[in-house]
Amino acid sequence: MHESNRPLVFGEALVDAFADGMVPGGAPFNVACHLAALGLSPVLLSRVGDDAAGAVLRDAAMRCGLSLDAVQADRATAQVVVHEGPAGHAFEIPDAQAFDRIDAEAAIAAARQAAEGGWLYFGTLALRADASRQALAAVRATRRHRAYVDLNWRAAGPAPAGILALLREIAVLKLSEEELVRLLGWLGMSGSWGMPAVGDRDGGIAALCERTGTRTLLVTHGADGAVAWDAGGRCTARVAAPTLSALVDTVGAGDAFSGMMLAGLARGHAAEAVLEHAVAFASASCGWRGALPADPSAYATWRTTLASLDHRTGDAP
Repeated sequence: MHESNRPLVFGEALVDAFADGMVPGGAPFNVACHLAALGLSPVLLSRVGDDAAGAVLRDAAMRCGLSLDAVQADRATAQVVVHEGPAGHAFEIPDAQAFDRIDAEAAIAAARQAAEGGWLYFGTLALRADASRQALAAVRATRRHRAYVDLNWRAAGPAPAGILALLREIAVLKLSEEELVRLLGWLGMSGSWGMPAVGDRDGGIAALCERTGTRTLLVTHGADGAVAWDAGGRCTARVAAPTLSALVDTVGAGDAFSGMMLAGLARGHAAEAVLEHAVAFASASCGWRGALPADPSAYATWRTTLASLDHRTGDAP
């Protein structure tokens, strides 16, 4: 894989600890696994321990073909405790986890495996701690890149003011509909809720893009699909979600969306051209238990989808 197709993925790799066992997780880890299984070679900038939880992550990475060579060693792998109840799942994310301690010098060295001007994915949870914030800032300062940011808001993450300070010079900002409402509220702005029509314009979206330096805004609307907005606040694409034959769970659907979207972007396609496939892949992930499929052969169809997109646009990597 040419280094120009090696996205950098920064942030948390963790396990969700259920009463009956551990499941791999963390949005950046999930996205990196998807990218690897879709035929790219992402560089994951995170930290993992040599323990039972780390073995769960290594097994998942191996199934997806994800190299963990750039992952830093830690004393213990991050864990999120999942409390299951009649009203659904509650997630307990303790402080001082491995992903809070990403080392800047090691991250800069690992980032050299990717080409200048390539894609850099990150969310916000791992940026709650000074060390990891400084590591991301160092990577962004020393490597020319195109930032793909998934807000992936969690109450255990940085405070709103801290998140807003990090949102700058973004090539693609991905939000859920709920996160769009939340982010606009933090900025004291208003905007449209719900699915717009292609060509619709929204002043709140334009202001949000100007404030964050976002060139493309992607908003997922759950079972309704997703839309793309340009920096001027114009809806440039709208895709309805396909009908699901069976819903298992929605865990990691947003990560599946970002994985497919980034795979297409890294192969040189516009977000609008990839949107339909990102929505379809996210919908397909709702038929898996957890964020990653147990059988990696599930990715075969989607690799073919990406190849056909290359063929139609004449932009094969």
